[in-house]
Amino acid sequence: MSEADTMKYFILIILLVTALVSNATAASWSGYVKTDSDSWSIIRESSNLSFTYEQSVQGQIAPVHYRYRTLSPFHSYYEDIEKNGVRLKERTAALQGSFSSEEYLKLISSTNATVYANVTKPSGSDIYIIEFHENWPVKLSYSKSMTYAGKGINSREFAGNNHDYIGASFLYNTEFSKEHCLNMSLKRFNATIFATDEAINSAEVKATRDTEYKLQTHSTGIANFKWRQVGAEDEILNAGDERFVGVYDIVKNIRMKSRFNMVRNEDSWLPCCSGGFADMGLPDQKGFGASARGIFDCSCYKVPTEAQFHR
Repeated sequence: MSEADTMKYFILIILLVTALVSNATAASWSGYVKTDSDSWSIIRESSNLSFTYEQSVQGQIAPVHYRYRTLSPFHSYYEDIEKNGVRLKERTAALQGSFSSEEYLKLISSTNATVYANVTKPSGSDIYIIEFHENWPVKLSYSKSMTYAGKGINSREFAGNNHDYIGASFLYNTEFSKEHCLNMSLKRFNATIFATDEAINSAEVKATRDTEYKLQTHSTGIANFKWRQVGAEDEILNAGDERFVGVYDIVKNIRMKSRFNMVRNEDSWLPCCSGGFADMGLPDQKGFGASARGIFDCSCYKVPTEAQFHR
């Protein structure tokens, strides 16, 4: 089997697997690249869905008398949402006291577009370029207001968007309030792997995404904030870690945006190894000059050691 036939067969297998899993409502795809010494893989999952949630609570966390005994008062809250790397988590636990909250959440995700792969090998190079292209968008909007006064409350929240994240925790608060607004979106996802037969040289994961986080809070215990933004090779671009112990009014506004082109930029005009020079007629070849052959046949022009004169 020729090199060209091998590459075509490799592409066919990837596209076939993607087509089989994309027919379901909950869809997933996987990519796998293997060389003589190592391998690279990825698995992505999402769904065609929309989800809306609204809630309003106001009252007293108080003891309850039941069957000749008194039940200890508490409030607990759990939330965990994840679609295609866009994730929201929240946990709250409170003891006796006054409590009120209002929240609104809306999630939309789509898997209607076909995921596809492309394998290329530039002429004269031993490097394969394997590209995966996904257009499964996700959009999440969330807002919440909460107030508490009592014996104690702990609240944690986490927002993640394809390896970017923002986390906040509030512990041992006797008085606590917050106004929270979050908007996250994923537009598309691309992965590019550069590999030879022997090894994988590099891998770039490019998720075009946007995360906007706004928070205004009053804390009387421990408040902790962490955030991170990563690049195409999962390198940390921005990060932070803060802790406040005491009575604080804190306002946060964090925006993380990553934008990537869906396709690679075209080569500049007449790059080395363009090919096609040998197929030209002799008059056409002369029109490009004596140094043009090396540009087209991948040998690249070399300055002559002796001066040459042409009549």
